[in-house]
Amino acid sequence: MQIKVTPEETAAVLMRWRKRTDNYALVQMKAEAILYASRGVDVSIIAEMVERSEKAVREWLADW
Repeated sequence: MQIKVTPEETAAVLMRWRKRTDNYALVQMKAEAILYASRGVDVSIIAEMVERSEKAVREWLADW
């Protein structure tokens, strides 16, 4: 039996996973932000990608 999933449903599931608040997910987001910043991606773009505020992303980068 095969279950068909729409692209919208897939995106919704992925977005929920990215919004998890456990420590592992937060570490993963911070690492992603740091990698993007190291490649010259603007903080506003990074914040949008990890769904956090620009202030939070700047703090992560400063802590690094």
